[in-house]
Amino acid sequence: MPKLEDLKLARDNESLNIYFDLGEDVEPYHVCYWHEDEWVEDAEGVVMSMLVAMELFYTDKQGLLDKLGININDI
Repeated sequence: MPKLEDLKLARDNESLNIYFDLGEDVEPYHVCYWHEDEWVEDAEGVVMSMLVAMELFYTDKQGLLDKLGININDI
């Protein structure tokens, strides 16, 4: 079972990904993901969602999961 410490954020010039790192032998569990195409198409809505997700990732990981309806025990 993952822990909040396993929640990771990866970003580059093309994407933002928040996911649970479940180890080398297991695919990550993606919590939320955005690609550049999405924020170009709907800058106002997508960028605000990304900023809120990033803020919660750094300040309140459990709050982020709660907001998305993700129960860590179900992963």
